[in-house]
Amino acid sequence: MIALKKDINFQKHILISGKSESERHLFLNEMLNHSDIEAIFFPKSMKQFSEYIDTVQSKNLFQPHYVTKGKYNSNQILDFHLDWIAENNCLFVWEEFQYMKTPWKLEILRLMINNLEANHQSATKIIITTDDSIELITDLNHIVNKTDYKTKEQVVESNFQIIDL
Repeated sequence: MIALKKDINFQKHILISGKSESERHLFLNEMLNHSDIEAIFFPKSMKQFSEYIDTVQSKNLFQPHYVTKGKYNSNQILDFHLDWIAENNCLFVWEEFQYMKTPWKLEILRLMINNLEANHQSATKIIITTDDSIELITDLNHIVNKTDYKTKEQVVESNFQIIDL
């Protein structure tokens, strides 16, 4: 079912779309079985930003820069998490991304794309499965940062490998 390992570019974020949820899941599992990168799965049922932060906390996907007497708030955890992303080698997996609430899921993707664009050596990548990639790509084309040499569309295109099943 899967193309050879050499056809998957783990230097980019990967977007898997098309066919059924179960077929996307099988493709993803087979692809990850041929990878030597640590994959961190986020819950499929995750829809809200607070659930994302809860997952980041429970999986220790952040490193605080300072100690506080109480708990860290969501904004602090997100800031620490974004720094952690730039410094660690792993693969975040978000299955059935279409079920997540639009405003925050686009913001997380924007941050991940801008991080990879600014730091081509960034080790943390994402794999997303979704039923349709066109709307997601269109939305991303409007919100990512352009560079001196690339339009917004070119930034999205250069940072994603799109696999349409």
